[in-house]
Parts: sequence; C-alpha cells; structure tokens
Amino acid sequence: MAAQYSNQQFFRKTPNQYLAQYFAAKAVVLDVNFDGLKENNSNAIQAALNKLAASQVAEIEAEFQNINALACECGAVALADEAEFHGDSAFVEEIAVIDGFHAKAMWAYLNKPKYWSGAAMFLHADNVSPSYWKKRNDLPSLAPHVDDEDIDSLAKAIGDYFFKKEGRGKNCIVEPYRRNHKEYFFAYPEDFAQTAIEWVGGSLKNQAHHPAFEVIFVYCEAEGSLDVYAPKNTKAITDLQRLFAEHILKLQGLTEGAVDKRVYELAPVVDDDFEFKIDPELGIASVLVTKLRATLKQDKKQRVTIEADAHKDPEAVYSLLKALNLPPYFVTQLTIKVTFEAIGNARAKTRSVNITYPNSCALNHDGNDLKIRQMLACSGLEPKAMDAD
Repeated sequence: MAAQYSNQQFFRKTPNQYLAQYFAAKAVVLDVNFDGLKENNSNAIQAALNKLAASQVAEIEAEFQNINALACECGAVALADEAEFHGDSAFVEEIAVIDGFHAKAMWAYLNKPKYWSGAAMFLHADNVSPSYWKKRNDLPSLAPHVDDEDIDSLAKAIGDYFFKKEGRGKNCIVEPYRRNHKEYFFAYPEDFAQTAIEWVGGSLKNQAHHPAFEVIFVYCEAEGSLDVYAPKNTKAITDLQRLFAEHILKLQGLTEGAVDKRVYELAPVVDDDFEFKIDPELGIASVLVTKLRATLKQDKKQRVTIEADAHKDPEAVYSLLKALNLPPYFVTQLTIKVTFEAIGNARAKTRSVNITYPNSCALNHDGNDLKIRQMLACSGLEPKAMDAD
C-alpha cells in the first residue's frame, strides 16, 4: 500500500513530465519550467504551488492524495481489473512500459479516468482486514439484478433500515462494480451530523457536516457466497444480508444465523509425502512452512508452537516437530512464507500468511493473495465444508 501522503514525497516520486501533464490538463498556471527542472526538486514545485489560491491548492492536494493512494502494486492491479471489465485489453501493456508506480497512477488518472473510481474502491476493499468481513456461503447461485432500479431499491432499503432503527441513513446511495467474477456493492448511508474545526477563507470555524458511513457487499454467484463489511454495525449484518438477498437476488426470506462453516484442512501438512502443489502459471517460486501450532488431542487447552529457520533448511519445522515426539495432536495453525518469481531486475516478492483452524486466514481475494489461495486449493488445504456430526 502507498506510504502516508506528503507533497514533498509525492513530487519526488512522480516524474516531472507527468506532473507537467497534470497541471496542463487542469489548466493550472504554475510558475515552474518543468523542461529545465531537475528531477526530485520538490522544493521548487512546492514554492510555486504556495503561490496559488488556497482553494485551488486544496483541490490539487486532494487529487494528489487520491493518485498517491493508487501508486502501489495493489493499485496497479485494481486499475488492470477495472480496465479488463471495460474490455480494454491494451491497458496492461500500456501501463507496463511506464516506470514507477506514481508515474503509472498519474498516467492512468489523466488518460483513463473512467477506471479510477472502481479501482480506488477495489483497493479500499482489498485493504480491509479479513477479520472485518462477515461471510455466508449458503445462498443459491442466482444471477444478481444490477439494473438501476434494483440498485436504487437496495439503497432505499438500507437507508430506511438505519433511519428507522437508529435515526440516521436518511439518504443513501449504492455503487455497483464487477471484478473477477464477483459483484461489489459499495453503500454509503448518511451518518449523524458532526461538527469539526476547519479553516475557511483564512478563518477558523466550527463547521457542521453530514458524513457517510460505509457498507460493502461482495457477492459471488458461482460460490453462492456473500461477504459483508459493516464496521461498527456488526449487529446489523444479518439484516443487511436479508436486504441484499431481497433486492439483488430477489429472494423472499433468508434463513438467519448461517455462517461460513468451511474449515481449513491442515492435517495433511505433517504427512511425510505432503508437498505444496504449485501451478507454474501462478508464478510462485517456493512455499516454506515457518511455524506450526499443535493442539494436543488429550487436552485442547495444551498447545505447542514449533518455529524454526526454514530459510536455511526447508524441513526445519518438520524436523523439530519429529524431535519433540509429541502425543497425538491436531494442527491448528500454520504459517507459510510464499516467494514469487522475480520479474526482470526487481526483487522477488514474498508473502507470509497465518492460517488458523477452522477458517481464519489473512488472505484477500485479489492479486498475489488470490494466487496463494489457488495454490492452497490445489494442495488440498483451502476451506471445505465441515462434515456433519
């Protein structure tokens, strides 16, 4: 994810030619000769920016922060996903020849504005901690209804729900997007009025405003699954699931209390013949088990964590586990380090992941995380339905 924003950092990381293109596109007359300006001369750009009207600077800085947010690998992936939805097969090749994530993001902002909103929302959803999502996977595999009247109906239902229950949500909009065979619905109900001290025209004032709070739905028709993100509104999850089912899937009624009952199958990792199955197309170079937690069958409150330097010896964790000669146990947590194949002169990317029984995993459903999920599925570890008692 992109680092915290500052003007100076943004100017240093964005090539002058793209900054010049931005100001030209915005018809902003800046007292800077970009043709003769040395790269990374952020002081000169900031000095010129300071000469503009405060309102104009505020607008520019807000846009720069939006660009900065997508100036990262995940941002580039989100832009590519949105371009794919729009049928732009040339986008990936066009952005690939641009060096640097800030340059890529600025180019896309100026040249592909219709992809920007969706990509920004995807990146935001990707950065939500998996623990905040509430999932159910028992829905029928129905095609979602995403016409304007269906989206408006869902928005009104969400707004009415919060307004009647809590006195907020009088206004609400829902913005739908499609990505990787999943439907994303970003809902923004109106929150309670708030006040904040702000600078207005050179004076400090106490300004009243009506912010929005956020609810995100991610529906997968193939899986019959629905993920809901509603921070600080977890008690409303069941009702939000019902509203989604009624207005988008056209289901009359929804059973309550259904949760994701799938479990990770971690036992195979300690079998002598186990190995991670890696499809060459995933671009994964290696997978190491760096830590393992064993819960004793005789007393589930007794747990042993085994950790060893798997970089020097890929079998280090397994060797230590055997040396301990534990009584019968369950594998209840696994930490793996996935290394991806290096591209060009770039350093190889790595990802460490904790997988905890029954179904906790800090993996998202995009980019390299999606590739890791596919690898886990091929290896027989990805969650599956729990056997009935």
